[in-house]
Amino acid sequence: MTDREILNFIEGKKFSKQLWSPIGRAMHKYHMIEEGDKIAVGISGGKDSLTTLNALIRIQKIAQVSFEIIPIHIHPNTDKASYQKMKEYCEKLGLELIVETTNLEEILFNEENPMKNPCFLCGRIRRGILYRMLQERKINKLALGHHKDDIIETFLMNVFYQGNLHMMKPSYYAEEYGVQVIRPLAFVEEKNIIRYVNRLELPVTKSDCPYEVSEQSRRLKMKNLIHEMTKDNPNVRSTIFSSIEDLL
Repeated sequence: MTDREILNFIEGKKFSKQLWSPIGRAMHKYHMIEEGDKIAVGISGGKDSLTTLNALIRIQKIAQVSFEIIPIHIHPNTDKASYQKMKEYCEKLGLELIVETTNLEEILFNEENPMKNPCFLCGRIRRGILYRMLQERKINKLALGHHKDDIIETFLMNVFYQGNLHMMKPSYYAEEYGVQVIRPLAFVEEKNIIRYVNRLELPVTKSDCPYEVSEQSRRLKMKNLIHEMTKDNPNVRSTIFSSIEDLL
């Protein structure tokens, strides 16, 4: 596709207010992109990471800032077929997907030694691999697909389960690795990402992680709690977010 065709495809229709405006606001407020940046995008194949990738490509096409986009996928096993759709999608947009295959699946879901809560370890291992790859390629920024709902849920999880007010920040500097982590979707509600992905029929890869829908998932409990609260206050997400925005 030409640059114009890519831009027309990515922008879709009627997403300015719900998607592109809040993304632009987050990028501007936290100075997420600068001239000469090499930005890795963590691609899981899910709706959030694909939307993040599209957002960065859109900025690259319309902004007067020159920067490089490097999509990276950490695969939990050695099955190449299951990430083929991601690879083909990146190629369609003129990018090459870098894939790192691992034995994460074997570590986290070992039947002989099952883990009660594998999410923390999974995230830690994935981040470690990502940071190593970034250092090897001299990449200075990492874009992740966390959105407004993720920030709210993480804050509530920390309050209820950890007894602290730690936040999932839209942008922060990981000093140990010399990498700036950015979250372009920080001001975007998940429902608008779902609408965008469905409208464009993006090749979302369904997660094989059994814990995402497990009754033991703390994040799922927070998501369900917020859903129940919207019955009394439809704007509860924005209300909570407004109360914590100064902490970001």
